[in-house]
Amino acid sequence: MQPATITPQEVQPRYIIGVDGDFLPFTSKDSGGNFSGIDIDAARWIAERKGLQVQFVAVPWDNVVPALETGTIDIIWSGMTVNKERQAKVNFSKPYYTVNQSVAIRSGSPVTIQDLYDGRIRIGAQAGSTEADWVIKNLIQTGNMPASNLSQYPDIKTLTNNLENGTIDASIIQTPSQQRAIIKRPLVIVGTIPSQDIYAVAIRKTDPELLAIIDDGLLQLMKDPYWLQLKQKYDLE
Repeated sequence: MQPATITPQEVQPRYIIGVDGDFLPFTSKDSGGNFSGIDIDAARWIAERKGLQVQFVAVPWDNVVPALETGTIDIIWSGMTVNKERQAKVNFSKPYYTVNQSVAIRSGSPVTIQDLYDGRIRIGAQAGSTEADWVIKNLIQTGNMPASNLSQYPDIKTLTNNLENGTIDASIIQTPSQQRAIIKRPLVIVGTIPSQDIYAVAIRKTDPELLAIIDDGLLQLMKDPYWLQLKQKYDLE
């Protein structure tokens, strides 16, 4: 009997990538289970060139770091902002994009960006996000706003729905995703918070080899014309 033949596809390393299923233009999962977004396309491009198999799974954002730490997923690649709290738990790749946070309100609302800074309004943010962290650190912990004025939601769609129906007065979402969230809704962006959030890929601290592969892949991607094509495709500067 001849030994079983192992194809190259079968020996490729396989990694599970955790993403936010509602974070266009970076990552999204539709009703048919299909994933799309600039981070999805970038991950696939790098995986193909590095000989990796990848599988995407949607993970609640406030549980994505624990999922990485426990091995449920191997990589977080979904517009994740680098901050000190996360750096204590994961290793981050080289940065690949920078965004600000924006504030949206209902059309015709008298709410201003100063109302937000003064803590006079009800604010919504996604649970586990750096936007929620910003409100806690800059408004609640400083005494400018009562903690009860912050509502946290599991995803951007639910957050935006609650802004539209009047449960909250303003939503804080990173600008590219905020712009897409309010399309065809009676909502407008009233201002930005100059946070300069830096996006990177998160890897377990025990996987330095994988981090090196992703770092090199990102360098190759950002030197390739395909990176500009992706940014144009997803209407990103």
